[in-house]
Amino acid sequence: MDAEEQQIEASDTSLSGAAEIQRAESTTSPTPHSADRFVKHAHLMSGLTLLSRVFGLLRDKACAMYLGNKTTEWSAFWMGFQLPNLFRRIFGEGALTAVFVPVYTKILHERGKEEANKLASATATLLVLVLGSLTILGEAIILPFVFSGSASGGGGGVAGIPENNRLAAAMIAIMLPYCVMVCLVALMGAMATVHEKFTAQSISPIILNLFITVAAVIPVWFLTTGHTLRQRIFWVAWAVVIAGIIQIAQMLPTLWRSGISLRPLLDWRHSGSTGLREIVTSMTPMILGLSAVQFNTYMDTQIAWWLSPDGHKNLHQFALLGFTIHTPMEQGAVGILSVAQRLYLLPVGIFGVSMATAIFPQMAKAAAIKDLTEVKRLLIAGLRKTLFISIPASIGMILIARPLITIIYTADGIDRSTWAAIWFCAGIWAFEAQMVILRAYYALSDRITPMKVAASMVALNFALNLTLVWFLQEGGIALSTTLSAILQVVILLGLLRQRLGRLGLSALGVSLLKELFASALMAIAVLETMAILHQFRGPSADQHAEKLLSALIDLPIILVIAIGSYAFLTWALNMPELHDLLRKSKRKTPNPIH
Repeated sequence: MDAEEQQIEASDTSLSGAAEIQRAESTTSPTPHSADRFVKHAHLMSGLTLLSRVFGLLRDKACAMYLGNKTTEWSAFWMGFQLPNLFRRIFGEGALTAVFVPVYTKILHERGKEEANKLASATATLLVLVLGSLTILGEAIILPFVFSGSASGGGGGVAGIPENNRLAAAMIAIMLPYCVMVCLVALMGAMATVHEKFTAQSISPIILNLFITVAAVIPVWFLTTGHTLRQRIFWVAWAVVIAGIIQIAQMLPTLWRSGISLRPLLDWRHSGSTGLREIVTSMTPMILGLSAVQFNTYMDTQIAWWLSPDGHKNLHQFALLGFTIHTPMEQGAVGILSVAQRLYLLPVGIFGVSMATAIFPQMAKAAAIKDLTEVKRLLIAGLRKTLFISIPASIGMILIARPLITIIYTADGIDRSTWAAIWFCAGIWAFEAQMVILRAYYALSDRITPMKVAASMVALNFALNLTLVWFLQEGGIALSTTLSAILQVVILLGLLRQRLGRLGLSALGVSLLKELFASALMAIAVLETMAILHQFRGPSADQHAEKLLSALIDLPIILVIAIGSYAFLTWALNMPELHDLLRKSKRKTPNPIH
């Protein structure tokens, strides 16, 4: 989970702001079975996200070529980069903006720009103070480890700290200030989107991708290869911080054009304090509810570091409570997981987040006027459209994981990355479905239930990680996250049914069976195609060149066969979701509740 997600996650907040406007202006029930406008919004956001993903893939290719993806140095970088990502998802584009945007929009609508500006300034000031204080505290803890002394021969420094751990600590220390920057950018983007300004927010993740790409390439192209990888990784870390400064700067003109004037505001007892109190008191239960997957991902990174040689002086064993324990994973486990995570997040970001984001305003509007029938209808409609894409995406991504990883990344670690990606991709449908289900809870103003479920899933994921990693290595960590997401979907749906009554899951089940049938036939067609392509392939002296060439030839053919066969089969099964997709949601969706 990285730069390209900033655009799609932040867009979540703009539509929740639109929902608050709808609440304020609407006094009557929504027109029954009105065309679901959220699908049109989802198409727009998917397109913007796809553009961001292209730049992300270019960045990944450059980093893989010049930094490797199973090196200790790249794993150390991701140890540092994951922390600001975690803060961004929790504060910047998670709980804070999800709570801030409706409150800000309401004050803007009811009390005008001046009061809304005071709320925006007070919130931004509080965000900078809190995260700035945490950053200073973190630096005070981490820097002594960084400067503990020089290591010799890969061993520990004068304080007995292994060189690899000191490198990881250095990466965290350098990129820790980015926590403040990226969260402030997300908050500024949320403010802008309430005023229907999207461009600057869309550019923000592309800036980060470009800076990382340039930092990976410059030392090799324009300086000298004499710089070791351990030296060059510092270029990439500092590039992240510089990108954060540029991201903030490029957001300011957009805010000014929107009439937003941010300034330090410490007098929280004054105007706007009511809205700020509402934001602060509502954030806590939403942090876990919206961030379970993010916590799990960060936990995955930590476990991968400490249960691989990277965290133990490059040794394959370490002592714990008097026992000698052999590491279940090989060197570079964090980098391997980062590759697999970005692979499964490709469809999740393009389709899942976009659908959940786009459906939320209509859900919030229906919930505000107590039209629970409409809430349930929208929930099932959103799940049907999400599963229509995510079921074949789960199967398809498993099938194309190896050629896609071969094209994007280097020859190093393809087998390990593919193994982890398979287990992540098996849960794509669950990762996407839970996003839609969570929006139903938040539309109903229920933040406590998702928080409790998410907390239990974090604990479950931790237990599964420590169990499955010994049998499946990186795949065990991926499978733990997938199983936790699947169980979270089941529990959330079950609790929602208890609260709202029958949801219309039987109609959803019929669609699901058709999608599974079409996806299974699609998989057979893809596997047959891959077998035919393999038969026509001759031997090559360069094994990696052969794999790369084969992947470049195979992948477009496989994608055409997969998409074409699934589209034909769903057309033959007369599935309305296909027509919705092609018509961009101009048809009306029938009510599935009975």
